[in-house]
Amino acid sequence: MPGFNPFVNDFNKLRNFTRIVYLYGCYSREDAENFNISKRTFDDELRRMRVFLGEDQYFSAEKEGKKSLPRIVENFFRDVENPLINIYFSKTSTALQTTLFFLILQILSSSENKKATMTQMLDKISQVLEQDVADTDLESSLKRVLKQLQNLGIVRYLKDEKMYMLCSQAKDVFEEFSIEEIKDIYISILFFINTNVPNVPGWYLKESLEKYLLELGQDEFLKEVDELFWFTYIPHHYILEEELVWKFLVAASNNKNIRVWYYPRQKRQITEFICTPVRIVYDVKLGRWYFMVLKEDDLSALPVWRIEKIEILHDSFDPQKIMHLAKKIEKCFFVSVPCRRKKLKKIRIMFKCPAESQYNFVLARVKRELKNAKITKIGDESFEVEYEISNIKEFKGWLRSFGERSVVLDDTEAGIKLKTEMINEWKEILKNYGDIY
Repeated sequence: MPGFNPFVNDFNKLRNFTRIVYLYGCYSREDAENFNISKRTFDDELRRMRVFLGEDQYFSAEKEGKKSLPRIVENFFRDVENPLINIYFSKTSTALQTTLFFLILQILSSSENKKATMTQMLDKISQVLEQDVADTDLESSLKRVLKQLQNLGIVRYLKDEKMYMLCSQAKDVFEEFSIEEIKDIYISILFFINTNVPNVPGWYLKESLEKYLLELGQDEFLKEVDELFWFTYIPHHYILEEELVWKFLVAASNNKNIRVWYYPRQKRQITEFICTPVRIVYDVKLGRWYFMVLKEDDLSALPVWRIEKIEILHDSFDPQKIMHLAKKIEKCFFVSVPCRRKKLKKIRIMFKCPAESQYNFVLARVKRELKNAKITKIGDESFEVEYEISNIKEFKGWLRSFGERSVVLDDTEAGIKLKTEMINEWKEILKNYGDIY
């Protein structure tokens, strides 16, 4: 039976598993089939999570009879770390790729003029790994790692000499800064990695600055600022999708179409299609990403957690041809955009606020959050809002947050449907709590 391999060959599998454990938690291996996860996969991914998160710091498990219910534990008053950043950092490579990465650097560093051919490197690596020089898997893996090192600017290929050369080391970017300035930069990074998205580069910078400050003997400073900020109830799981977000941003900024592998809501089988990247929408409250894409002349919103991977294509698109879509998106409440066959639906809402402070607060919020809404002041205690929505479902949560202050007027078809659905849902909620209406 093969032993456990801690290297992550399929990050998407670990990402989906981590999302389940982080958001819901307390599912045993017996529950795994509910998520189409085998018990073997459950055990392997759980072991990886224990390795990357740390057994004592973030990971815990409850007992329910013979069942073990794993969960991720966060203490908002202990540290400002996003525990899932270690899951993101784990998507490095296989054991062979990691080994080749360091062997290439060692071979080039010890070679004359920091140069070596593919054959020379393959010979030396084969001796170290005790593998056949003619091993096609080893050669193809070596080519892939060399290509990655070229993309990172660490290695350069000299076509005339057919040799690879180790590039000169990058300049120390912090060399001109004083220690106090570096400390200020570090404190700023501590704040922005928890308040700005996407922020994976910020986490990389934080890690680099910590190592730099440790070399300068600033251990006490790092301990002190670790508790400088307290961030409560910030969603951390969005970090798991940032690899896809950055790839989407690269495609959009370079006007390139993308190929998407996507799991539809009601289907287990993955679908593949080509589309044009238009916009990214981030749900701040729930920590969810959405990709707005143009697919077959229809604008769609793709929940990023249902996307397995993205490929940036060579064919380009004209950015001027999607400029008109910005106005269409702005008219929508959140991410649901009506297709060509459907149109926005008009609703009217009455807001009643007896207290002046409440009135001003509610009015300011409606103006801020309902763009393009028509607002009519009725009196000192109430105002009326006329608005167009594309999806009743995603609008209901926002409307409920106003409680008794909002009343849906049933003088439009969409208004009747919205009011009926909300009344029935309130009745169901009251019924669940044992109330009689």
